[in-house]
Amino acid sequence: MPLIETEAIVLRTHRLGEADKIASLLTRQLGRLRAVAKGAFSRRGRYGAALEPLSYIRVWVYDRENRDLQRIGTAEIVESFFEIQRDYRVQLAAQYLAEVTERFLPDREVNERVFRLLLAVLRAFKRFGEVNRPLLFFDYWLLRLGGFLPDLSRCMACQRPFAGEDGYYDPVSVALVCSRCRNGVSLERISAGALGLIPAFRTVRIEQWIEKEAAPAGTRELRRLLEQIIEAHLERKLTTRALLAEEI
Repeated sequence: MPLIETEAIVLRTHRLGEADKIASLLTRQLGRLRAVAKGAFSRRGRYGAALEPLSYIRVWVYDRENRDLQRIGTAEIVESFFEIQRDYRVQLAAQYLAEVTERFLPDREVNERVFRLLLAVLRAFKRFGEVNRPLLFFDYWLLRLGGFLPDLSRCMACQRPFAGEDGYYDPVSVALVCSRCRNGVSLERISAGALGLIPAFRTVRIEQWIEKEAAPAGTRELRRLLEQIIEAHLERKLTTRALLAEEI
């Protein structure tokens, strides 16, 4: 049972019995896993605030093969994001990140790029206090890195580029179609302005995008489209997405 040192982001935690805590972790070296911290709630608990949700930590894990639940040896904080929870909107957005990451990534599948993506977006929350663009950036790159991002530049049916035209989201095929190929009146219109945002953040770091300009019109519209696509691939509703729709 090797003891492995790794960086991790705490996604969620819950109590196990009277004194123990189970933490859902996205680790850099081991992927997403669950681990128990013995005595985390006891008076002599040695973890302190290191296992608070959304903390960036260094953790030592006893890696037990063929076990769903690993065991944490020790943990220490590298960077805290506790302060972002003072703003309810930012707190809710951070909870969305945790829920999507938990649902989207398979157990024990190492994904260095998603780890860095999640950390960068949490830091954007902390630095700028903005919600919509960090969420949009996260959704776009999570789908793209996972290979689930549909082509948002052209019609899925006829392959004609939108070129400044509105698109229409088809939830059945999880794709955008143009007005000519639109078959149902129930399809959701996505404005040309929203679709035109993608080149602005596709080739820059998130902090560069936010510092460069104010949040453009269409940010929330495009973010909500990508949330729908994520739910379609998960084949389940996200609890935090419904709350986001009410607040953000």
